[in-house]
Amino acid sequence: MLKDYWRYRNFIISNAFRDLRYRFAGSSLGFFWNVLNPLFLIIIYTMVFSRLMSVKLPSMHSTAGFAIYLCAGLLPWIGFSETVMRCGNSLIENASYLKKLSIPEQIFVAISALSGLYGLIISIALLVIICVLWGYYPTGVWLILPLLLMLFQMFGFGLGLIISVLNCFFRDVGQIVGLVIQLWFWGTPIVYTEDILPAQLHSWLGLNPAYHFIKPLQVVIVENRLPTYSDWLTMLAISSVSILIGGLLLKVLRHEIRDVV
Repeated sequence: MLKDYWRYRNFIISNAFRDLRYRFAGSSLGFFWNVLNPLFLIIIYTMVFSRLMSVKLPSMHSTAGFAIYLCAGLLPWIGFSETVMRCGNSLIENASYLKKLSIPEQIFVAISALSGLYGLIISIALLVIICVLWGYYPTGVWLILPLLLMLFQMFGFGLGLIISVLNCFFRDVGQIVGLVIQLWFWGTPIVYTEDILPAQLHSWLGLNPAYHFIKPLQVVIVENRLPTYSDWLTMLAISSVSILIGGLLLKVLRHEIRDVV
């Protein structure tokens, strides 16, 4: 499977960029919606949660401080969830190409994942600009953000690969995943901090795979600290296992996919 990614690398890169560029084709602002959408989300969530939730979060004394904490988890989550959803539908959406071309199925999933990564990089670059405007200046620790985001997107790609295969046979999977992601969002400390959770729930956070990516991102952006070696190993393990499971599932069902889509 790795050989396929390398063989079609130019095809993946060019089509991922084209997908990002023409995602809002036909609108007057076009590509700039990739910047405006996360900007609006930052403004809305900051206004709502910074003003309403800051009163309930004694550890957050600054409106800008909570806004930075919020964006540190929210923007990567948006990129991750969009990647999972878009990857999950990629085989069905490209059914006509699958039936005509001999391109491996996972290539279309990889295009959606890379397109999501491009969009996420735009969002994080926007966050850096906003932080500077707030007077919160990035440090050298932030240089590892691309690697953290890539690992998170790899996890999203792995999940998307699993979902894309299942979605070919059970079309309700896509709808179920949308509901699960909404519940998953509120089960991850993004719009709230860990310290407001009951003590007995803290041990359960480790069972949430997304937590192991969101927490290091918050540590880097908010606390300007490097993740621990354990954090790196956990992220790498989760990403690798998800991709491995997706690859094995695709290998088992590949001979039927092009017939059912």
